[in-house]
Amino acid sequence: MQAWIEESLKNGELFFYIVPAVLLILLFIVIFWPDKKKEKKEEEETELDKLIKADKKLKAEIEPVVENTDEPPFKEAGKEIQLFEEKPEPVETFHETSLQSEQPEPVHTSPETSQKPIEPEIPAATIKSGLEKTKKGGFMSRLIGLFKNSVVDDDLIEELEEILYTADMGVATVSWLMDLVNKNRSKFTSGDDVKQFLKEQIRDVLVANHKPFPKITEKPTVFLMVGVNGAGKTTTIGKLAHKFIAQGKVPMLAAGDTFRAAAVEQLKVWGERNNCTVISDKDGADPASVAFNAVNSALSKDVDVLLVDTAGRLQNRVNLMEELVKINRVIGKAKPGAPHETIIVIDANNGQNALTQAKQFSEAVKVTGIIITKLDGSAKGGVIIGISKELGLPVYLVGVGEKIEDLRPFDPNEFVEALFE
Repeated sequence: MQAWIEESLKNGELFFYIVPAVLLILLFIVIFWPDKKKEKKEEEETELDKLIKADKKLKAEIEPVVENTDEPPFKEAGKEIQLFEEKPEPVETFHETSLQSEQPEPVHTSPETSQKPIEPEIPAATIKSGLEKTKKGGFMSRLIGLFKNSVVDDDLIEELEEILYTADMGVATVSWLMDLVNKNRSKFTSGDDVKQFLKEQIRDVLVANHKPFPKITEKPTVFLMVGVNGAGKTTTIGKLAHKFIAQGKVPMLAAGDTFRAAAVEQLKVWGERNNCTVISDKDGADPASVAFNAVNSALSKDVDVLLVDTAGRLQNRVNLMEELVKINRVIGKAKPGAPHETIIVIDANNGQNALTQAKQFSEAVKVTGIIITKLDGSAKGGVIIGISKELGLPVYLVGVGEKIEDLRPFDPNEFVEALFE
């Protein structure tokens, strides 16, 4: 063998065997060795992929639970949310279905926390509150300043007269007051004495003419309501009906204002609010006919009081005043002695014009009493003094606010005290 190798080396034949053998081995190495590496790499990548997929699956199961804000995934408020249980081995994750089955316990609130905050009760309006504008922006603010003077001289008397003439009391009432002041001037030592004197004179006039709102003495008692447009006549009728119902009486309303647009509908609304009957006719119908039918209807039914609305007649239109006389006459035919009360409704804002209206209506029909509306919105509260003095009529009620209960009985003493306070 050795001799053959030596022989081959000498001849160069050995290279023909060795070189191809080496090349063949290298070829095998090149072909098969990378495949094993690739196979091993693929095997390693497969394990990694499995871990990645498992991680993604875990996140897919956890994320919907964390983002769900509609139903918190916990039993009791205040406990920390556990997304999975931690154990040494293995790590166990929980599923979304198990979380959804656990509903939060209801939160119980006390009555104190569930109730709405209590709003402060608004105090009821009074004659005093209704006279605020008259005292602060009307003639009384000037009078109070004048009464602070310690000397009663000619200047004080002249200024007093000027202030009273702007108080919407009327010329006759102011002249009467100034005559009394001049006659008693020697008794006054200060402005406060003048104040007390005027206060008592006005009180005497109001008390002398005062009467409480009439009571229901027979069935039906008929109230004829008169006054100009805008005085609040229809609204006053609705509020009166409410007051009668509160007293256990059964009221009926008659829509005699057939000329003003929507007047009938307005009265019907009040009828619905008070759950009482409203007698009406079409727009433009004869108001005397409506009043006549209303009285007959009230007689045939168990009605305690009939409130008859009328058109807001301007006092300078003679034909409308004549129509009011006709209504008054027709009511008397349907029920002798009716109307039992004829009440004029006056807007305090009209001032001296209200006094003129009251005079004109009193000449057409026998006015028995007055209701003053919107006293809280006027600085002309002095009109009550003039009406009482010149017409000798009682003021039954005064409106000092928008609410039904703000239509209050007139108290002369309360009025005077509030006015001069």
